[in-house]
Amino acid sequence: MIALSNDIQTAVLDDKVSRKVLLHQNSMMLVEFTFKKGGIGQPHSHEDHEQIGYIAKGVFEVTVGDQTETLSCGDSYYAAKKEIHGVVALEDGIIVDTFTPIRNDFL
Repeated sequence: MIALSNDIQTAVLDDKVSRKVLLHQNSMMLVEFTFKKGGIGQPHSHEDHEQIGYIAKGVFEVTVGDQTETLSCGDSYYAAKKEIHGVVALEDGIIVDTFTPIRNDFL
């Protein structure tokens, strides 16, 4: 399966955060989140999903469990099922997340 970026719809979540579901199949999903400086991914957890995030652009304050770090382009993080995690964009940026299983609520 191949997905072309120009064919993918963008969901505007608020004035500073948008989301594009890049690709999903079977039990995996790839999602791009675009943040403007000050954008927030509110702390939350997933009952049934594991998540790996990759900082593709920008600088973020990332909290996973009781650990908070400043991550920049090339850094990544993992959030296990039921683990509280969230981000704050310290500058404009992009995070690419992989979820397993897929997030039906994003479709």
